[in-house]
Amino acid sequence: METAFLSLSKSLAAAALLLACSACSAEVKCPSYQGKSPLTTVTLYDGPPEEKADLMADVSRGSGENAYASWNVGYIFGAKRNLFLVCSFAGGDASKNVTVKVDQKVEQCIFRTHAKGTPAELTCK
Repeated sequence: METAFLSLSKSLAAAALLLACSACSAEVKCPSYQGKSPLTTVTLYDGPPEEKADLMADVSRGSGENAYASWNVGYIFGAKRNLFLVCSFAGGDASKNVTVKVDQKVEQCIFRTHAKGTPAELTCK
């Protein structure tokens, strides 16, 4: 009986750990393409984009096909606000933009560009 209880306790503890870890691995991305147009740029907002509270990158280096930018955004969720991503695609047509409301807490967003023919990427974890 005691062995069965210990085995059940270990199983419950393992299940709780898996649930906790799945919450830790939350990841949000901009889509790589909108139709046939690749992702080219992003804008991050503290709140809805119409409030115009766009965020400056904490780190920004490189340009063109070799750009990197990162934003530390965990404080937004700590203040009970929402992060929004506006993903822009080749062609500059704003009607193709995709707005993503980030509901799950993330700590950092990283944007990278690549050589022609490969879409840029934005990942928030």
